[in-house]
Amino acid sequence: MTGMVAVAPSRGRLAVGRWVLANALAFMAAGALGGTLLRSLQQPYYGVESMREAVLIETWTVGLAWTIFGVFAGAAQWWLIRGNSAATWWLPATVLGWALAGVGVGVLSGVAGGSVSTIGPASVQPEVHVAAIAAGVLVGLLPGTFQWLVLRRHVESARWWPGLTLLALAAGFGAGLAVVRFGLIDVVPLFRDTDFPSGKVLTLVGALAGAVYAVVTGPALARMLNSLRPGSEAAPREKAA
Repeated sequence: MTGMVAVAPSRGRLAVGRWVLANALAFMAAGALGGTLLRSLQQPYYGVESMREAVLIETWTVGLAWTIFGVFAGAAQWWLIRGNSAATWWLPATVLGWALAGVGVGVLSGVAGGSVSTIGPASVQPEVHVAAIAAGVLVGLLPGTFQWLVLRRHVESARWWPGLTLLALAAGFGAGLAVVRFGLIDVVPLFRDTDFPSGKVLTLVGALAGAVYAVVTGPALARMLNSLRPGSEAAPREKAA
């Protein structure tokens, strides 16, 4: 019929519900694989007492596990936003951010000693723990920062994304570890202390962490991306006079 315009489906719009489901499944799968590898690769080294050895072990094993999280999460997220212009570099940026964060966490875990990671010396100066916590905050910003480098080219309001992602990851993994560590060991004895880390434990931790992370980040990302048409760029900033 003349006078009627066909409206194409908005393939670039992000549905928060799908974002939550996709991230929960991605984190769960990454937890299963990453936890299994950590269990296998770290097992022979629980008795080391050298901080140098501890740092080397934790750096590559934790870095590998976090890279797996970056691959799974980045792929799932890219699939959901693939109709949007911001999707072009989303996957490599996400993987790189998670990988570097994992290396940083591994170094901090090795330096902090066996009291934190069960690998390396159990007795470490309190200042080391304080420094590790402070540095851990900076490391936690890396996944969101690399995604921000992609978003900033398309959305001016993306400046809060690194901090929001840090908050979401801290809340997600904090909730996941609390539920599994205390709820499924102390309350319902489904697991034992010695099951950390393992694929079965990190599968549940990942599912909870991914869901919480997505609930925190989903609405903000949806507002940013849904304001753009598929393939569009952010409006250019006014040049300073």
